[in-house]
Amino acid sequence: MYEAGDDESMKNIAAAVDFGTSKIVTLLAESGGFSRCDIIGSGTVPYDGYMDGGWNAPDKLAQAMRSAISAAELEGKTHIREVYVGVPCEYIRVLTAEAAVPVSAQDGRASDEDVNLVQDTAADQLRLAEQVGVVIHRSPAWFRLDGGKKTMSPVGLRGTSLQAKVSFILADPAFIDQANQLFGELGLTVMGFLSPSMGESLLLVPLEDRDRAAVLIDVGYLNTEFSVVEGDAVVYHAVLPMGGGHISADLATDLEISMRAAEQIKREYIFIPDEFDPVGDPEVLDDEGHRLSFPREFVQKSVEQSTGELVRMIDLAVKEAAQLMGPRSQIFMTGGGLSMVRGGREYLSEKLGRPVKIPMAKAAKLNSPVYASALGLVDLVFDSI
Repeated sequence: MYEAGDDESMKNIAAAVDFGTSKIVTLLAESGGFSRCDIIGSGTVPYDGYMDGGWNAPDKLAQAMRSAISAAELEGKTHIREVYVGVPCEYIRVLTAEAAVPVSAQDGRASDEDVNLVQDTAADQLRLAEQVGVVIHRSPAWFRLDGGKKTMSPVGLRGTSLQAKVSFILADPAFIDQANQLFGELGLTVMGFLSPSMGESLLLVPLEDRDRAAVLIDVGYLNTEFSVVEGDAVVYHAVLPMGGGHISADLATDLEISMRAAEQIKREYIFIPDEFDPVGDPEVLDDEGHRLSFPREFVQKSVEQSTGELVRMIDLAVKEAAQLMGPRSQIFMTGGGLSMVRGGREYLSEKLGRPVKIPMAKAAKLNSPVYASALGLVDLVFDSI
C-alpha cells in the first residue's frame, strides 16, 4: 500500500494480483472516486492456470506474473513494491459454526466485546488451531439475541444470549509459501492473502439478497466456483471440475479444429436465438486461413451436451446446499466461461428451473464478468485497509 502526495489528498494506492484458471490479473487501484476505489492500472496475461491443486505450467508462472505486474505499472505510472494476493478457489476451504455467549453488560445490551467473544467461541468449536490451513477471513453470516430476528448489527440490542453463525476461510499453507517465494523472487512484498471468492460475493451480491442467502456461480475456464453467501460470509463453497474451456475442448474434438477456432465458435454461439438472430451454419477460419463451415445442428449438439454436463454439476451443488438456502434465495452467475455466451444465463435458468441473474460490479473500468474475481479482490483489499 502507498500514499499519494498532498495534492492527491493522501489517497491510498494498492496492488492486487488475482490468479484465474486462464489468466493472471494485476489491478492497481486508489481509494475514493467512483466507488470504494478506482482502477488506475491493470495487467492481464494469459497463462496455463491450475488444476487439481497444482500449476499446469509451473516453469512459466513467474514470467506471467512479472508481465501482468509490469503492465499494471506501465498503465498506472507507478512502481509496485507491495501486493495483496488472491488465493485461488482450489486452495481455500470454508468452515462454519454457530455459537452463543451470555450478554455481559448489566443493562442487557450486546457490546463489541460480546460480538468478538461469540466469534472466538465459534472458532474454538471448530478447533481451528488443529486445522490444516491459515485463516485469512473470519466473517459473520448473522447474529441474533435470544433466538430472535437475525441481524448484522447486534451492538446495543437487548437480550441475555448472543448467538452467531460465523464463517472461516482457510488458505492452503503450501500456496502461501510458494506465493511468498515467487513474489519475493520478483522483489515484491506480499502484504496479505485474501479470498477473491469472498470479495466477489460481497461486491456482486446485493445486501438484501445476502440477507436471504444467495448463490454465486463463477464459471471460469477450467473450473466453476459455487458459493453460498449469507450476511457478510461465504457459508458454503465448492469447486466443480469443469468450465468454459471444456466446452471449447469438446468442440475442438468433435469438429476436429484448433482450440482457437473452437473458442471463436463458442463465443459466437447463441443458446436461445430469436427471430432476429442469425441461425446459419457457424463459420470459422482455420490456422491456415481457410474458411470452414459446420452445420448448426452439429455445433449445437456438441455445445449443449458439454454445457448440459456442467449444468448437472451445478444442479447437484444447488441440491447439496439447499439446506442453507431459502425459498427466496437468488442465484447469480459470473465469470467468462458461460456469462459471455449469448443465452447462457437463460439456458442455465431453464435447466435449473429457477431465475438466474448476471450481476455487474459498479466499476468504471473492467466492468465485465471476466474480471469479477479480480474486482472483488481489489474491493476486499480496500475494505481491509
